[in-house]
Order: sequence, then structure tokens, then C-alpha cells
Amino acid sequence: MGSGRACYGMLTITRREIAWMTPFSRCAPSPYAVIDRRGDGQGTRVIYRLTRPSAACRYSVLEVTHRAGAGADTGWNVVGYPSPDSAAHQRREDGLGCYLYRPTVGK
Repeated sequence: MGSGRACYGMLTITRREIAWMTPFSRCAPSPYAVIDRRGDGQGTRVIYRLTRPSAACRYSVLEVTHRAGAGADTGWNVVGYPSPDSAAHQRREDGLGCYLYRPTVGK
């Protein structure tokens, strides 16, 4: 889950599809390819390229990070980039960055 005006919504990643729904971008479930996956002492980073983004989706590349030492429910971030070129140059001004947390189920 994301919170705040631009980030309120949900990022969902399964084995086959990824979806990121926010007020300003509606990335419906799409197959994806993993462009890069790295883990080090500071955390984990995975970059996904949506292979069939929906028409209302503003971001074809999603960078998901998790801070080392954070619990499984916190320390998550996602940055959406409109193109692989923007992602390669990490031009965050082209995209949207959001802090994420995993909601507690059943409470």
C-alpha cells in the first residue's frame, strides 16, 4: 500500500503479473520482465519492465527497493519510470516515487 495524495493505492506483484494502481496512474495487471535484481548490505532492488502496460499506465518500468534491516511490512519503496531510458539514468523527475507498507491482514 502507498499513502498520500499521489501514492495512495496498491502495488501487487505475483509470479506472472505486476499491477500498480494510484490516483494518477492505473497500471492494470501486466506480464513483466525482470531487468535487474541486486541485493547488498543496504537492501534489495528489483527493476521490472511491464511488457503490456495498460493505456492508463504512465510507467513502463518499476523499481522496487526494500531497505536492509527493515521488517517485512515496512521499508519498501517503488519508483515508476515512463521508459527504460528514464530508469537507466534514474531520472526521478520523470517518474513517481512512493513509500510502501504492507497492510496488516484481518485487523
